[in-house]
Amino acid sequence: MKQEVMKHFLKGAASVAIVLLFSMLIHIFFNMKGLDLNNYAGNYIEIMLLSSIAILIYRALIKNENNEENR
Repeated sequence: MKQEVMKHFLKGAASVAIVLLFSMLIHIFFNMKGLDLNNYAGNYIEIMLLSSIAILIYRALIKNENNEENR
């Protein structure tokens, strides 16, 4: 049980790391072009979008485990 919780934690951390890296690359690219993405309305939308993407990545990572449990 403890190992399973740790696997899920690490997969969740990996999905968040992937999304944060992607977000940082986007911000760096646009800052180099002279566009500032740090406005308040955009931040809320970006947070909601990135959290949704992180959840989708996490669900894709645990998809095989869920299929094995349902059998």
